[in-house]
Amino acid sequence: MNDQKEIEIDLRKIFSMLKKKVLFIILGTLITAVLAGCITEFFITPTYASSCRLYVYSNTDRVSTDSSIGSGELSASQQLVNTYIVVLESDSVLEEVAANLGLDLTAAQLRSMISCSQINETEIFEVTVTSTIPALAADIANAIADVAPDAIVDMIKAGGVSVIDYAKVPTSPSSPDFKLNILIGAIVGFAVFFLIFFIRELFNTTVTEESDLVREFSDIPVIGAIPRIMPAPAKASDAASDKPGEQNGRK
Repeated sequence: MNDQKEIEIDLRKIFSMLKKKVLFIILGTLITAVLAGCITEFFITPTYASSCRLYVYSNTDRVSTDSSIGSGELSASQQLVNTYIVVLESDSVLEEVAANLGLDLTAAQLRSMISCSQINETEIFEVTVTSTIPALAADIANAIADVAPDAIVDMIKAGGVSVIDYAKVPTSPSSPDFKLNILIGAIVGFAVFFLIFFIRELFNTTVTEESDLVREFSDIPVIGAIPRIMPAPAKASDAASDKPGEQNGRK
């Protein structure tokens, strides 16, 4: 019973605090949301992502129109995807890409801009390039797609790749997510201001109402209460006797 009572008291405090401080909590939430939006808009440099897709095949003679693709070849192609990704991320390939585009970037710098991933465990993989310049992201992705077929054949000596989709210049940034950052800012602001007021209320021992005494010391009887004493109104006779005219008229 005591545990249930303590829980009820705690919940009562929480709801009472929320009722009193709801405007401050809402204001704090709005301030942090606006602050998150301003930081996102003015202090975070947007980045753009552009992707190309390539198809992996294991049979180098597949160009023959009479040949058909069997399940064995598909399985082999899927296994080659990770190998081809490693090749495309190698220094020799990335240096060739930089040279073709006339970029003053090292292989390590290009590698930090590139992300390769297999699509749904198929024989298709995607090369995504991220940059602060939209056109540069598309140019690098397409340069990799152009270099990939010859580079893979030269290094692996088996299979190859063909381009499914070339990269396009992105029209909107991939990061940061403006709406998501505002939402995160609002959630963080609400949590912070709620905790501040909750902790203050939790450790606040000030008694402001009789109900506070009853709630905190329910097992102790109330002996008495001090009433609020209001000042008595001035009597009409006293007010009249204090008039300056009457006092001056007395002899």
